[in-house]
Amino acid sequence: MTRSIALALHLFQARRDAGPPIERTAPRPEGQLIWLHAGEGATLKSLGQLAERLAAAPGTPRILLTVEGKAAPDAGVMPPGTVSDVLPPDRLPPVRAFLDHWRPDIALFAGASLPPAMIVECHDRAIPLILADVKMTAQMAARWRWRQGMAASLLSRFEHVLTQDPDTLMRLLRLGGRDLDASVGGRIEETTDPLACNEAELAALAGLVQVRPVWLAVNCPKAEEDAVIAAHAHAMRQAHRMLLILVPNDPAQAAALADRMTREGWLVGLRSRDEEPDPEVQLYIADVEGELGLWYRLAPVTYMGGTLLQDGTGRNPYEPAALGSAILHGPRTNPYPEAYARLTAAKAVAAIGGPEALPHAVADLTAPDKAALLAHNAWAALSGGAEVAERVAGLILATLARRPA
Repeated sequence: MTRSIALALHLFQARRDAGPPIERTAPRPEGQLIWLHAGEGATLKSLGQLAERLAAAPGTPRILLTVEGKAAPDAGVMPPGTVSDVLPPDRLPPVRAFLDHWRPDIALFAGASLPPAMIVECHDRAIPLILADVKMTAQMAARWRWRQGMAASLLSRFEHVLTQDPDTLMRLLRLGGRDLDASVGGRIEETTDPLACNEAELAALAGLVQVRPVWLAVNCPKAEEDAVIAAHAHAMRQAHRMLLILVPNDPAQAAALADRMTREGWLVGLRSRDEEPDPEVQLYIADVEGELGLWYRLAPVTYMGGTLLQDGTGRNPYEPAALGSAILHGPRTNPYPEAYARLTAAKAVAAIGGPEALPHAVADLTAPDKAALLAHNAWAALSGGAEVAERVAGLILATLARRPA
């Protein structure tokens, strides 16, 4: 193990008291406990993907979750039974109290944070340490320049180090030395399980639609209905048999929308009336809840409603991405800006600036090759994140299996 005078000095200073003890109301769960810490650069949503895989392992290990800051994180994105706690200040008395209470069987630090007292105390207690999902920029590495020995000593206490990219790997090897067990693991990113559907219903609907071009407007708010209908009218000039499946944001308004569109001369089908998307139907309003998995599978193109005019009303774009539907969206990406940014970086979405661009974008995506390329890129982005989560989960479980009872 690499020794460091700077680390020894830090630990000497860390012996002083850090204030009143932190009260912990939750008891330690029975059985094996895996501690996941979201450090600098890590997100709870990405750790949620990792936790789901860990919780499904044989023996059903339990999860303890902490984040940077003075408050316990919301464990809502984690598997049932996950417990969360405040990360103690990096002083030995609260660190020891934390570890005495939780007694984790293994600890994974995600991100670039390296709390010295906690790392040393875990190592001294023979708690296996894994550092994953690390991205260290040149500026972050420069902060360790005058404490390189300390960084090397801390990194040497980790059994495995998995970085997001090759540049981070090289920076950590410069800090930790060539003997560091480090490799490029990729980024742990949020994914989503494909929404389920009734397979018999899907087959029946696919038989009705057959080779018609289909596009989907999902979670469409009332303010965007006219823009979506206008886009459909424009696209039908190019493909006159095109079908629009519209999932309204408010199902209670679907009947009124169907009646209005019928009065305006559209051939409309309404799902809640048990009407089908027959060959003559131009607009099919899917107002029965819980069927999005059906429509994503049926439509090669999905417009994400709520992204043109109403911020914060849309659905997660990973839903259509997981089911092979190309994604079209406007400029308002809340509450999923990270998901849209990731898909944009993967060239997996078609973005428009406003309602006036929607007709041309829909018509452009009627070309099967263009929609298929977007759908493939989205699937590749999601499956890559899932593979990283699987790899890290496998590493945690394999390390845990070697730990003495």
